[in-house]
Amino acid sequence: MIFSTRYPNRQTKSSDGYVTVFFTASIAIIMSLIFGLFVSIRENAIRVKTVSATDTAMTSIFSEYNKELWKQYGLIFVDSSYMTQSYGMKLSEEHLKDCMNKNFDECRLGLIGGTDLLKLECSQAETLAVCLSTDDQAAAIEHQAINLMKYHYKVAYIDRVVEWIKIIEDYNLSEGVSYDEAFSSAGILDSKYGLDYSGWLPSDSGGNSLSEDIVWPWNILKRVAGIENISTIKIDTQAYAGKRELNKGNLKCEYDKNASNFFFLREYALLKCGNFITPKEGSVLKYQSEYLVSGKDSDCDNLASVARRIMVIREAANMITLLSDGDRMNKISIFCTGICAALGIPEATELLETIIIAYWVNCESKTDLKIIMNGGKIPLIKDCSQWITGIGSILFGSDSSGNYTEGLSYEDYLRIFIYLTGEKKLVLRLSDIIEMDIRNTPGNEYFRLDNCFDMWEAQVYVKSDHGLHFTAVRKRQVLE
Repeated sequence: MIFSTRYPNRQTKSSDGYVTVFFTASIAIIMSLIFGLFVSIRENAIRVKTVSATDTAMTSIFSEYNKELWKQYGLIFVDSSYMTQSYGMKLSEEHLKDCMNKNFDECRLGLIGGTDLLKLECSQAETLAVCLSTDDQAAAIEHQAINLMKYHYKVAYIDRVVEWIKIIEDYNLSEGVSYDEAFSSAGILDSKYGLDYSGWLPSDSGGNSLSEDIVWPWNILKRVAGIENISTIKIDTQAYAGKRELNKGNLKCEYDKNASNFFFLREYALLKCGNFITPKEGSVLKYQSEYLVSGKDSDCDNLASVARRIMVIREAANMITLLSDGDRMNKISIFCTGICAALGIPEATELLETIIIAYWVNCESKTDLKIIMNGGKIPLIKDCSQWITGIGSILFGSDSSGNYTEGLSYEDYLRIFIYLTGEKKLVLRLSDIIEMDIRNTPGNEYFRLDNCFDMWEAQVYVKSDHGLHFTAVRKRQVLE
């Protein structure tokens, strides 16, 4: 007997194969999407990490500023030579590259079973643009110095400085002024004597009162100013930034300039530099402010230059006082008339008056200079009661002295002279002093300001073991 079995509930569908194909295709599409997203994420991660590592590395480079320069002068500059004799930006580029590779290093992940999925390496770093401290007549140094003064002192100095500017304007004590101009502005040449004092005043071959040519520095310092212990330090000015050929950057720095900058730059120079009365400890030149004024290669010449300038001002001011003193002028007239009459040459009376006036003013001015150079003060324009020397001083050479509680001190005269110094000369001479002092510290023997920068634009090249390459350009400035 044959039995047959039936399965009434089972149905055969031709669509079963399509489901398998659908799931297979879906999985392939999803995996492609996942892998695509993974590659895209890795590429973006590399881009982000490259930029982040570059910013971090640039910050690290600028944190390597010269500490001695900051300590002494409050200036923030990166020394691209890193206390070596190297020139250019090569070492800074190497430092940037090393800093970036340290940021890329993920070897620490191996300690916890992690894997470096990016595998980045900085293969090269190069400078696109840089602003060196000495570019554009040391504009960066000037900018930082002014900002430092503004931050610490704001406008406290301005009211105080206006007085010196008024003195300069009233007496026309500008750099390079001649004797005739100086005395004419003071009203001296309009006197009844019509004198030309260029013969008896200390002068150079050109007859300029404020000339920087010193013929007898030891004579004016020892015999006139009464100074015995004078620094004999001499420098080679060609070895410093103001005179030598400098490295040049290619990034122009535009700094805002306003009227107050004039005051702040000069007050910065006075604050940071020593002088004859208050020398700076550890400095190469003992008379730094005097170097700012005169720019000579020795302390002796710089001090003598300042002394002669003070002498010129004192003689001009004392001439005003003496000519306005009716009592003393009357005594001079009587004395000269009597002498010439006794000698039988009355026509020489006026000439003798001229000689005595000139000599008396010279004696008074020498006494003033001694007081000033020894830390005292002298009123700019004395009244008749403040006159120091008597008739005995000019006839017998007796020494006189005075003591004033008010007036201009040696530092005040330095301030006037520095305010009269041109901005270009002042900044370059200040650069010389900075280099001298920094080189005088351990490890900075080869320091050069034209190796220092405060603004840098660099480009880095980054590669990955996954075949990806990126570049990043970043710019950084100290005062941001």
